[in-house]
Amino acid sequence: MGDKNDTEDMQGEEKKTWLGRVKESYQQQTSSVWTPEYTVHTMWGPFLVMGCVMLVLGGGLLYVQGGYNEVEWDYTDCICRGTGMNATDYLQTSKPSGPCKCIKELNITEENNQAKWDRDILLYYELENFHQNHRQYADSRDDKQLNGDRLRSDGFPDLPFSDCEDPHNNVYDNLTEKTLPIVPCGSIANSLFNDTVRLFFRDSFGRYRPVSLLNTGIAMPFDKKRFNNPVNDMELKKMLENKIAKPRDWTKQLWELDPTNPSNNGLENEDLIVWMRVSALANFRKLWRRVDHDDQEHTELKDGLNTAYPYFLEIEYNYDVSGFNGRKKVIIARDNEFGAKNTAMGWIAISAAIFFFSFGFLFSALTRLDQ
Repeated sequence: MGDKNDTEDMQGEEKKTWLGRVKESYQQQTSSVWTPEYTVHTMWGPFLVMGCVMLVLGGGLLYVQGGYNEVEWDYTDCICRGTGMNATDYLQTSKPSGPCKCIKELNITEENNQAKWDRDILLYYELENFHQNHRQYADSRDDKQLNGDRLRSDGFPDLPFSDCEDPHNNVYDNLTEKTLPIVPCGSIANSLFNDTVRLFFRDSFGRYRPVSLLNTGIAMPFDKKRFNNPVNDMELKKMLENKIAKPRDWTKQLWELDPTNPSNNGLENEDLIVWMRVSALANFRKLWRRVDHDDQEHTELKDGLNTAYPYFLEIEYNYDVSGFNGRKKVIIARDNEFGAKNTAMGWIAISAAIFFFSFGFLFSALTRLDQ
């Protein structure tokens, strides 16, 4: 009997011990984990490694993005051809005799590698001191309208929501006795960049020949999906005339943005789409045009810009930047995998490398002193 009781007591103890182990296995305090120690003794090595990584990354970005050719022209204060007047002053005259056109001869070989003016040449415009990132400015848009969905029951554009356009700026049509919606509404669309650019080259016979520039393929595919005309592309004017009003500062109607190409007209116009993507910085560039290297009218440029020819830019000066003390530039650059020429990211990476190296060497010195 005694042996039987002893066996039962042992089984009870073993069962109790096993249950205890099961319970304790769920307690975090008994699990084995690695806990890093963030001290100068342990972190000087990782900081030096990160410094090396950022230094290599920065050098690579400077080599790739900083080595591409680029020519820029600040035409803010250019002289209007045939008038002798400064372009800014000319725009502010009460009755200008016509559009202001400025011409500039470019030297594409100066400070550039002649071998790098191959295909995929892009033209950008750059604005300085223009704050597209202002909250009220950036919010002044109606995405439902831009997508072509802000419609009345009869299928025509409806009035935008109140934050997009001041009701006092809407146009009242006396014929229909209705308020016409402004399409596209808002401050962003109203301030659309509207300068025009043309590029010429002088061939070996002394003739000035225009370079074909494409105004399509400049917007991001994701953005293009968000802009749609409210009616059929082929019938924009017929369906929207006297049904909508243009933004206050526009000189063209919505259906006149690109009448020769219905798929690039109206709200689907790529110049408008590019402008509506607001910039985070006060100084920014936006893609303007692409050189058409496949145009049979200038087969000399099929492989890129031929450095044997002189090139000329003609700007029709319409966009006034004097109101915000801004400046305007046009940039000709070669396309690459990372976009246009830009050394900012490379210098940011090198600055980060300097930061990591500084603290890495400091931590290493403090470790040696402790030893």
